[in-house]
Amino acid sequence: MSIKLAAVVVVLPLLLSSCASYRNYSRGEECEKSIKDYSKMVRWGELETAVLSVVDKGQREAYAVTAESVRRRGLTMVDVRILAQQCRGEQGSAEATLEFDYFAMPDNRLKTVTDRQRWIYREEQPNDPDKVSGWKLTTPPPIFK
Repeated sequence: MSIKLAAVVVVLPLLLSSCASYRNYSRGEECEKSIKDYSKMVRWGELETAVLSVVDKGQREAYAVTAESVRRRGLTMVDVRILAQQCRGEQGSAEATLEFDYFAMPDNRLKTVTDRQRWIYREEQPNDPDKVSGWKLTTPPPIFK
């Protein structure tokens, strides 16, 4: 066996595994960013933007109804906290728990709702422009009472 062939046999698997590890690490970072971005959009009253950017197609209608209800009732978000998140980039799934503090005038009592979320990583599909790659929220929206 030549030295070049031996080098290829040793180096190629290392190179491939490092590429896979980088992809999973990158997906994990992207997951954390998606969860943070979603929480910021909700905090600043940009629910319609959240519906279009991070909510999975199957849940968009429910989120659109919730966004309309929040706008119509005049809910004010006071704080959003990410209590826990677990991003599994290699499996393309994630879970997060967020808490939203809000109130609606004339009742100025602060209310809190906990939202347990499931996220999935969608691969880009060239034949469907609606399916771009990225993390998508798959659980129904929280109920703001």
